[in-house]
Amino acid sequence: MIESEKMVSAYNTKSFVFLRERSVGDPAVDNITTVNIPAWAVMEKVKGTFFKAPMVAVWMNSLNSGLFTTRTVDELLWGYEDPLLVRVSSTNPDVETTFGLMYKKNGSNDGEFIYHTGTQNYMDYGRIITWKGQSKLDLWRSEYSNSINGSDGSAFHPLLEKDERLYIFTPDLCRTIYMEFEKEVEVKGLPAYRFTPPHSVLASKEENPDNEGFCVTPRECLGSGLLKVSPCRKGAPVVASFPHFYLGDPKYVAAFDGLSPERAHHQTYLDINPTTGVIVRASKRAQVNVLIGKLSGFPNTRVLNDTIFPVMFINESVVIDDASAAKVHKLLLIVTLVSNFPLVIVGLGGILLVVFIILLVRARKQKNEVKRIVFSKALYATAEEDTSYSPVNDKEKDDPQNGTYIGLTPKGDPQA
Repeated sequence: MIESEKMVSAYNTKSFVFLRERSVGDPAVDNITTVNIPAWAVMEKVKGTFFKAPMVAVWMNSLNSGLFTTRTVDELLWGYEDPLLVRVSSTNPDVETTFGLMYKKNGSNDGEFIYHTGTQNYMDYGRIITWKGQSKLDLWRSEYSNSINGSDGSAFHPLLEKDERLYIFTPDLCRTIYMEFEKEVEVKGLPAYRFTPPHSVLASKEENPDNEGFCVTPRECLGSGLLKVSPCRKGAPVVASFPHFYLGDPKYVAAFDGLSPERAHHQTYLDINPTTGVIVRASKRAQVNVLIGKLSGFPNTRVLNDTIFPVMFINESVVIDDASAAKVHKLLLIVTLVSNFPLVIVGLGGILLVVFIILLVRARKQKNEVKRIVFSKALYATAEEDTSYSPVNDKEKDDPQNGTYIGLTPKGDPQA
């Protein structure tokens, strides 16, 4: 088997298109006041330093770069040139001067994936071999945390079982998560298993010791429902969670008015047809937060308590289209016929055997009826029943040699 049959390389490109008819307001005009993420990222980078922290504090005052900022929706999503980043880049050319939550995401990809094709073992279909040339990460503090397992969430092996744990590597979280079976569902007439992330995925290290490796430092272990992703966000204090802190510690929800985590609206799930491994419906929901609090060297943060501040949440949902659903229906029909082929053969054989026996019985019955009519009627019919006799003439003639002549006529003959 050649190497190309064992694995395949792919780039998953994403594009975003604005649909005004399905939107409210004007993203180029509507303003939002939120955490000044570039400022917090710079402060986090230089906090506690003797020279850099005071210098950044002076720059922020001179540029009117506060802890919060007001920007249009377009700017926050797709990028704007931040004055503080411009100033920092004058001393560090590697610093990107433009910031946006979705900056450079449109038309981009997460890097090269190399997957197993499943030709040697169908259980390996879609499983990641390497991402960006790496078979494991170097971002976290344990072998378990740095592992790259499972698929990228777009394909799964066929013949799924309910007791399986599905591993999914997601570049957005810079880690592998897992999902477990929740319930059976149906989408456009297609049976599916719903898999969802359990509470243990983002549980605290006390609840799930495996998650201790995701602590950036021993002092930066957050509570349940949170993951600090600063190692893959250039040190920015960005924290990932489910929307409204679903599956998180209740204290994060209580810190803000208006948050109300609900499974139906904030749960991430995959509905997968177990026979084919095809995703028939999915919803990826994630929330972007920023960790704010007291930072050494920045007097304006002294009044703040450590808070996970929600910035935005994303809901990427998909449902299989009608044409694809029809193809899966046909495929399931073929699979059903093939899997039941031995039973079909046995059934047809049984039917043919019954038909053969019936025909054999009928043939024997018809043969017996013919014999009874031909032989019993012809050979055993009595003269009394079938014929009558009468003398040849009024006076019987005696013949000493031939005996008496008798004339026979059919019974009921009018000439008799």
